[in-house]
Amino acid sequence: MMMMMVMGKGKSILTCIIFFFLLFVSLYLFIGTVDFRSSFFPLPNSLCNTNKNGFTATSLPFSDSAPLKVYMYELPNRFNFAMVSHSFSSNDNQSVTVNSSNLPTWPNNSGLKKQHSVEYWLMASILYGGGGGSSKDDGREAVRVFDPDTADVFFVPFFSSLSFNSHGHNMTDPETQVDKKLQVDLMEILRKSVFWQKSGGRDHVIPMHHPNAFRFLREQVNASILIVADFGRYPKTMSRLSKDVVAPYVHVVESFADDNSSNPFESRTTLLFFRGRTFRKDEGIVRAKLAKILANVDDVHYENSFANGDSIKASSQGMRSSKFCLNPAGDTPSSNRLFDAIVSHCVPVIVSDKIELPFEDELDYTQFSVFFSVKEALEPGYMVGQLRQVSKDRWEEMWRKLKNISGHYEYQYPPKKEDAVNMLWRQIRHKLPSAKLSEHRSRRLKIPDWWDRRRRR
Repeated sequence: MMMMMVMGKGKSILTCIIFFFLLFVSLYLFIGTVDFRSSFFPLPNSLCNTNKNGFTATSLPFSDSAPLKVYMYELPNRFNFAMVSHSFSSNDNQSVTVNSSNLPTWPNNSGLKKQHSVEYWLMASILYGGGGGSSKDDGREAVRVFDPDTADVFFVPFFSSLSFNSHGHNMTDPETQVDKKLQVDLMEILRKSVFWQKSGGRDHVIPMHHPNAFRFLREQVNASILIVADFGRYPKTMSRLSKDVVAPYVHVVESFADDNSSNPFESRTTLLFFRGRTFRKDEGIVRAKLAKILANVDDVHYENSFANGDSIKASSQGMRSSKFCLNPAGDTPSSNRLFDAIVSHCVPVIVSDKIELPFEDELDYTQFSVFFSVKEALEPGYMVGQLRQVSKDRWEEMWRKLKNISGHYEYQYPPKKEDAVNMLWRQIRHKLPSAKLSEHRSRRLKIPDWWDRRRRR
C-alpha cells in the first residue's frame, strides 16, 4: 500500500514537472516572437524622435548623425568667385585660394541673380571653418575633408546659374560662348578625376538651380546629384526626384523678423495678394487667365509688375498685409514668389500641377499652405470662395507654422543650424543610398541598363 502511494506521488510530481516544462517552452516561444521593449523600455531619442516641425523620424535621423564628409574640387576662380567679385577676376588672382577669411560677400546690387545663388551659399558653407566648437555643436550637416578617400560625397563648385546670368542671359549673344567654354573645361577636369571615373559622377553634387544653367553639356552630368529649382526643363531621363535635390530659391524680400501682431488675422486686410509678371510661358500662362478671373474681386490684389527695387519693396509690404499670397507657376512650375511669401508669413496659395517642393520629406506643406489645381483655380469664384471659408483659428495656425519653419528658407553666412544650406546638405545625404545602389549596379551590368530603357518608353 505504501509503495502504491509513493508511486502515485511520483507520477503527480512528474506530471507537474512536465506541465511546467511545457508552459516554460510555450512562454519562451511566445516572448521570442514579441518585442516588449517598446512598452517597458522607451526607444532612445536617436531612433524615434518628433522634432519641432511635427514629423516623426522612424529611422536614425540624419541630423543626429556625424556630419556629411564633403570633398570639394579646387577649381580655378573663373568657375565661381571671379563671377562674384572683381577681386578674383584678374589673371593674377585666378590662382588665389578663396577661404573663410577672404570670402567675397554676395553683391547687394545683383538683382534677380540672387534668387539662384544657391551655389554660392553651398560653397561658402563648406569653406566655413566653424566658430570654435565641433561641427555637430554648431548644427552643420556637412564638413569639408581634404582626403577624397574619406569623402561621402564630392562637391563641384561651378556657379552654373551665375555663369548663365552673367555670360549667356540672352542665349544668343557672343558672350554665351564664355558660359559654354566653362562647361567644356569643367567636363575635361571631371573626366580626368579618378573619383568621377569610379562612380560615373553619381556621388558628385552639381548645383544647377537656374532652369537654363549648364544647358550646353547638361546631359553629360545626368548621373550626378543635381541641385535644381524644379524639373520644368529637364527630361525624366536626366533629372528626377529620386536622385536630385529641389532647393528653395533665395528670397529677395526682407524676412519679416518682427511679425508679432496680437491679431494678425484682422491686421492683414487683403485676402489674396499677387504682384508680378502676368504673361509667362508654358504652365505660366495660367497667370494671364487668373488676371481676368480675379479682376475687381473685393479684398484681392492682382497686379502686373516687373521686378526692380521699388517693386520688390511694394511686394514685401503687400505680402505682409495679406492673409494669403498667390503663387501660380511661372515659366517653370515654381517661382521665387513662394519663398518670399514664406518669409513674409503670408500663407502661400499654390497653383501648379507639376511643382515639387524643397524638404518635402521633412515638411508637410499642407500645414502652412493651400493648394489648388489649375482647373480649380480657373473656375470663377471657386478659389476665392474656398479662401473666404478658412476660419480665423485655422489661418492663425498656419501663420504660426510659417513663423516656426521660415528659418529653413534662410541662406546666410556663417550658416546656422537648420537653415536652408544645412537642410540642403541633409537632403543630399538622403540621396546617397540611391546613388550608391546605382553605382554598384553599373559595375556589374553587361548590357545597357534595362530599367532605364523601360522608363524611357
